[in-house]
Amino acid sequence: METAGNTFRSEIILRSVPKRHTKGLDKAVPPAETVRRVKEKFQEIQLQLIRDILRIDSGRLGIPVYVCRAGKDCNIPTPKTMGKGPTPEQSEASALMELVERFSHVNFPRAGGYRRSAFSDMNGAVLPAENFFRLPVQKGVPGKEEMEVFSALPFSWVPAYSLTHGRDFMIPYEWFADIQGTNGLSAGNTLEETVLQGLCEVVERHVSARINTLRRPVPTIDLDTVQDPVADELLEKFFGRGIELLCMDFSMDTGIPTIGGIAFDPSTFPNSEVVFCAGTATHPEKALIRVLTEIQQMAVDDFRQDYYAGGILPKFSHWRESHYLFDKREPVPIQSLPDVSSKDMLEEIKNCTKALNRIGFEPLVIDITHPLLEIPAVFVVIPGTEQYENTTCGLDTLYYLGRRLKFLGDRKG
Repeated sequence: METAGNTFRSEIILRSVPKRHTKGLDKAVPPAETVRRVKEKFQEIQLQLIRDILRIDSGRLGIPVYVCRAGKDCNIPTPKTMGKGPTPEQSEASALMELVERFSHVNFPRAGGYRRSAFSDMNGAVLPAENFFRLPVQKGVPGKEEMEVFSALPFSWVPAYSLTHGRDFMIPYEWFADIQGTNGLSAGNTLEETVLQGLCEVVERHVSARINTLRRPVPTIDLDTVQDPVADELLEKFFGRGIELLCMDFSMDTGIPTIGGIAFDPSTFPNSEVVFCAGTATHPEKALIRVLTEIQQMAVDDFRQDYYAGGILPKFSHWRESHYLFDKREPVPIQSLPDVSSKDMLEEIKNCTKALNRIGFEPLVIDITHPLLEIPAVFVVIPGTEQYENTTCGLDTLYYLGRRLKFLGDRKG
């Protein structure tokens, strides 16, 4: 990572990456190869990052769910990561890659790759200040007092590559990590695959938060129009076990397909849960596959209350609580959703970036790849996207300034 004055360079270069695996999920490398490579890398570095990796579903739905339990040398905050996918290899790869992204994130920024400084002391290629304050309730216009407090706070300034401008900007890492949490983290086979996944994660959270706060009807999807054989097989696995399932178009104005899904098991309800989640991908039917496997990851076959902790979307106690989502018009074909897919992942990144630019967003990519693992990992930041559900959506800059001041005070103590 080269430096020039106050500015570090990310050295991010995005290249053409044709997809080598497209069945179920789009990947640059077949999932079985991913699993082999990651496990070999873990052995090579001689750190016990994983204790074990287990398949935890009972087989009732036939949709695999894996859990990767962290080893003694893995300092991630949670003791396990979970993986989803339509096949065992895809689910296992997902669990391993989630551990890679979390381990890379918790050990970033690293010595020699950032500048510890206050905004008032920074110069050069720094992200314009209005981007720091683009929260849903505060669109980039901080008050004088807020700006003075922010300018004096120390941050770790790291290079972030703008997908819009094709250049680096220095950004305050902890500020955006505090706002987005783990949303936007991703690890993958190639940098391009990883960036694409991170983009989809942030879009998924953004539309989920908006739909949750706006509480307006959205189009229901006619699942009889599904043509992808993997998606169709997943649907049959739900319906064949009597699971009630409804899927909706959550894409909103993003130009990127997101599908919301609500599911529950009538045979065990109300002693089981109503699961509500979303999935984003570049193609509508890939988004459907993502949300169906996400439902299974949350429900783990039985929709049991001890499994499903809920997420960004509300945890309904009854199906009827979701009535505000139902559009009285006829269901729409899945082909009516936006489609930004391509055979090449670089083209998909460009398509997603253009779609987000049209609604005023600038995606930024921070390369957090761990030097020991050498497995591509990124943190995708999109200032201004919504992050939280309706109990916290009113938080403004003062809240995050307070959190930063408390953190610095705790460190001094």
